[in-house]
Amino acid sequence: MFENLTIPNNITSLKIDIGLSYNVPQSQIWLENDPNTFVFGFEPNPDCISIIQAGNIEKKDPSHGTPIKEEYRKTRFALFPVALANVDEPTEMDFYQMANDCGTSSLFQPIDSSIGPVKTKVQVPVYALKHFFEELTNQNVWDRFPHIDYIKIDAQGADYQILRSAGDYLKERVVYITAEPEHMQYENCGENNAFNITQYLESQNFERIHHPNTSDPTFINNKFAHLRNKIFIWQRG
Repeated sequence: MFENLTIPNNITSLKIDIGLSYNVPQSQIWLENDPNTFVFGFEPNPDCISIIQAGNIEKKDPSHGTPIKEEYRKTRFALFPVALANVDEPTEMDFYQMANDCGTSSLFQPIDSSIGPVKTKVQVPVYALKHFFEELTNQNVWDRFPHIDYIKIDAQGADYQILRSAGDYLKERVVYITAEPEHMQYENCGENNAFNITQYLESQNFERIHHPNTSDPTFINNKFAHLRNKIFIWQRG
């Protein structure tokens, strides 16, 4: 799944966007702000994947963020059509595709009627974040990029699991993390709360901070504290 990663020669910064919806709005901001950034994006929803791959994305609602530009999608962005979770080996899991907003789809069954009905339940491929990092190791990516500048997660109840699935790579290789502590709208995702996310990341040498460009809980790795003002991050919505 992650073989043959191709990163252009001009790239100096790597970011990871987990949970893209159909328009990839966070990556769009990152790529627009820094011409030397490359983004690895993870999105399991077949509806969202189809829209992203088709390109020339149009907003479905005025409140949604600016869609990723074609020039960025084709040159500085890699899409992985998989879900991430705390699994030992790659597998498949049920995934709930939502009818009203594909960005609210989840590995967890929705229980909040305000996000609308389930369109269908499908099986999607599931990996651990450590599987991706292991492939970066196998392909000697760390020789060129000693760290990942930023990971943003918005996975509708799975953020805590995804963080835990990275193993030691977070404390060793990641500077900034933003994660959404959604624990009310989906069944069996109560552990995905701000307390657990914060406690876990603190155990990985991260410190929670208030960043002017993010709305969800954001953390910096103390190992890379010297990079605090040298890296652009952004997360809204």
